[in-house]
Amino acid sequence: MANAHKVHLRIVTAEAQVYNSEADLIIAPGGAGELGIQARHIPIVTTLKPGTLRIIQNNDENIYALAGGFLEVRDDGEGSAAIVLAGSAESAENIDLERAEAARARAAQRLSESQTEVDAARAQAALLRAAARIRVAELYRSRRSAVRG
Repeated sequence: MANAHKVHLRIVTAEAQVYNSEADLIIAPGGAGELGIQARHIPIVTTLKPGTLRIIQNNDENIYALAGGFLEVRDDGEGSAAIVLAGSAESAENIDLERAEAARARAAQRLSESQTEVDAARAQAALLRAAARIRVAELYRSRRSAVRG
């Protein structure tokens, strides 16, 4: 039975279901700006841009880097339910910061060398994905070091 004071969240990519649990608050990178989702949110379907998805549950925070996608929030009859359909979703602890920085450098170079609008758009999308991964990894590392210190 769903909890009426929580949002049941699923994050799904083409490869796997990445997350399936309840949340007190979801903060997502909406296409028109950041949005917060709590229990009893109005039904909505919106685009997501590459960025940081934050999930707060019982004072714990899980952070994911999204490569864009869609968010649907609905009333499932027993409470609120949300699903994120993402091109990719990577949890902060699984991001290799060095690989993300290398991907950003490659994307920036491809962007500067692009000769068509399609090439430029693809490079720009890759640059946004890499930047999102870097932001999430750095946020995770800074919070982890603050807890230790």
